[in-house]
Amino acid sequence: MEVKNLSWNEHIANKNNHNLLPKSLRGLIVGKSGCPKTTLLLNLLLRPSWLDYSKLSVFGKSLFQPEYKILRKCFEEELPKETIMRVFENRDEIQQEQISPSVLIDALAKNQLQHSKEPIECNFYASADDVPDPKESPPSIKIL
Repeated sequence: MEVKNLSWNEHIANKNNHNLLPKSLRGLIVGKSGCPKTTLLLNLLLRPSWLDYSKLSVFGKSLFQPEYKILRKCFEEELPKETIMRVFENRDEIQQEQISPSVLIDALAKNQLQHSKEPIECNFYASADDVPDPKESPPSIKIL
């Protein structure tokens, strides 16, 4: 299925989301506890060519969960999305070897031949009051 860009908005033309996703996207991931909301979010954030962004703002009441701690640490170390995805994909082996995710991420960052081409600025917010207004950022920045 081909999805054509029919937008007249020039400010979003530089985003290269997956063809099945619009260039401008607003959404909420909502569900009961235990349903795979975090899994969906991680797939959207980390799958190659799914979402194009250079600044990520994560707001949630569950930022204490290991997935968010790992995501934050990986972005702080400027690891590419593909490397971050591999960390999550190899969760079972990492847990079986009893390797601390933080230690692993430090090692990956140290041994990484190439960091992200364009590092992704990542901020986490536990309170909605702290989330900055996207209108305050220049339109050229790809905010998610």
